[in-house]
Amino acid sequence: MRRVIDEVQTAALAGLNSRNPNAFDDYFATAAEGAVAAGLAETQQAYKTFVAQLPNSSAVQFHSFDILAIEVHEDAGLAKVTYRLHFSIIRNGQAIFSAKATQSIALLKTPRGWRISGGDAPQLEDVTGNWPSQ
Repeated sequence: MRRVIDEVQTAALAGLNSRNPNAFDDYFATAAEGAVAAGLAETQQAYKTFVAQLPNSSAVQFHSFDILAIEVHEDAGLAKVTYRLHFSIIRNGQAIFSAKATQSIALLKTPRGWRISGGDAPQLEDVTGNWPSQ
């Protein structure tokens, strides 16, 4: 489980910095695998929107990524992971926006392994700076 979460984190950061909104689509369950289509689409779209809002002149840096809780219901093939991510938007070597985001994501055990099936809206705290504009 932790390996998949680490892979997702790495793929998400790489996708943000390469402006690839589809960077970690392979880590999402599909409706055919049992994911609820609406929750799945909402969670995927949140990442794609975040990528689209990043100005080309900026980079994203993850300062820390901590897993706060993992709940696994093996018999049902379901899990919930709660994490806290401290990140910054960097422009010209300076952090212009920084925040800590806490979010819970739902995972579904599929033939491809554990995959994201949805998540709640990230809760931001310790926000500094202004969201960058294009």
